[in-house]
Amino acid sequence: MREQTNGYGNFLYKTRKLLLALALVLLSFSQAQAAPPVRIAVVCGNGSGIEQEIVDRISGQLSSMSDVVLSTVNPDWYVVCNINESLDQGSGSIRYNGSVIVKTTSGQVLNTVAVQKYNQDFSVSGAAQLNKKLVDNAARDVINSASQRVIAPIQQAVMVEMETRDRIIQAQTLGDQDQYQEAIALLRPITPDTPHFKDVRDLIDEMEMELDAFERMKSAKAKAASGRLQEAINIAKDVNSKSKRYKESRTRIAGWRAALARKPAVKKSR
Repeated sequence: MREQTNGYGNFLYKTRKLLLALALVLLSFSQAQAAPPVRIAVVCGNGSGIEQEIVDRISGQLSSMSDVVLSTVNPDWYVVCNINESLDQGSGSIRYNGSVIVKTTSGQVLNTVAVQKYNQDFSVSGAAQLNKKLVDNAARDVINSASQRVIAPIQQAVMVEMETRDRIIQAQTLGDQDQYQEAIALLRPITPDTPHFKDVRDLIDEMEMELDAFERMKSAKAKAASGRLQEAINIAKDVNSKSKRYKESRTRIAGWRAALARKPAVKKSR
């Protein structure tokens, strides 16, 4: 079992940490509330003018998506555009390598699109300049291809992200209401396609632990109500120390032990 801080504060800490990783501002959530859009910063990798053109194209296409906000302030994801130019006057060759990398602020790569364009100007000889139109066409082909190919993967990633956020928000609300089974059922379908998969698995572990504590305390109280105090103690003592019900379990156990001590001893018949 992982080392964590004790008590209910640990459960809240884990949940809030996960939601902060999603760049959510949490005050109070209900199932009816929708998750905020994904904040995306589209940036140049090397700061060249040709990269800025692909940045502008991708930004223009993403700006029409309802679940996306373009912003370089506290983004959730970066879309990094790189274009490397290689011109060889001697052989008359023009090569452009373009890549668009979609990654989270923590550095996890969600998708990569790579494009290469190679042209050769067979009319070049000696120190003559390469055909400008040929060079421009190679650059234009890379810009067009990369900017078009990356949009569909981003749209798919945004769809997965929004569904993940909605499920986490609903699961947190259910967990706050002690409806752990329903919360876990919402979280289990979340797949490794989301960068939050590991955090979601950790949250499921937390909720399973709380579910166990909840059921133990419910059973222990029922035993105590029927006068079976020792059985109640035996059940409650296994409540996980990281559960929000740990403090209550210890208080109840102390009370039940005191009640047992007050009971008169049963005389054995000879």
